[in-house]
Amino acid sequence: MSSPRYAEGQKVEYYPIGGKSRTSTSTGTITRVMTEPDAAGSTGVMIENDNTGKRSAVKEDNIERTIE
Repeated sequence: MSSPRYAEGQKVEYYPIGGKSRTSTSTGTITRVMTEPDAAGSTGVMIENDNTGKRSAVKEDNIERTIE
């Protein structure tokens, strides 16, 4: 198992729906890092959206960048 690319507390820009397609990005804060891969072998994070306050699971591949 590889170590996660992100850490709790990091602010990120990410694709909340459907991955890197024509979907606009959102920003949020990582609240949990999921270290166990899913059935497809992907790991992810739990992100609290800055605009809505809702938390959702997001695959690491759907994170565009970290925000300083």
